[in-house]
Amino acid sequence: MESHDMATKVNCLPFTIPTMPRLGLADLEARFRRISLLMYDTKVPIATLEKEVYPYLARGIEFVNPWRRVRGIETYQVGLSGARVGGRFDLDVSQLSVRLSEPRDAGRALVDSTLYLRLFPRCAYPVRVILTYDFCMIDGGESFEITRHEEMWRIGDILRSAPLLGRSYDVFRSCSGYLFTGALLLSRAVAVRPPGAEAARGEPDPSR
Repeated sequence: MESHDMATKVNCLPFTIPTMPRLGLADLEARFRRISLLMYDTKVPIATLEKEVYPYLARGIEFVNPWRRVRGIETYQVGLSGARVGGRFDLDVSQLSVRLSEPRDAGRALVDSTLYLRLFPRCAYPVRVILTYDFCMIDGGESFEITRHEEMWRIGDILRSAPLLGRSYDVFRSCSGYLFTGALLLSRAVAVRPPGAEAARGEPDPSR
């Protein structure tokens, strides 16, 4: 009788549908690292991007860098495919962090990286690049969509890494630095006069 009561109690427990675990920060960091390495490696075929990157892109994704600003998934995908025609490069990630908003329904990923431009065989020109991804969580926290992707890099880094032009750019920076400092010193010398110079100029000559 006691065993029958125990079975009844077990059978009467409420039935709950198991839920998929939500993505944690470690999962998001791993995925954004993977996405960045795939997008910024020209050896990765488009088929791999379609499988591992495109599913995480929002329809109205915005892309921003110092030279251009575009919106829309079609334009974004054209940019990814076109970059693989113009040159060769790959990415090395130094640091990566992900932060979620308080309701945990959106967040931002920040990637500190170095882009290696391989313009010639066995020659790589490094350019520091900061990447930011704004994203929103979907499917109850099981996945996400990237709504904004921004590249931040300096034009000076591009010029300094360019073959032949890089040395000239460094010389130009050195010369312009000295010229700028000299101009500041000259302007300060003109602006600062000896004490009493103005007063002496306005006083009448006692010999007259």
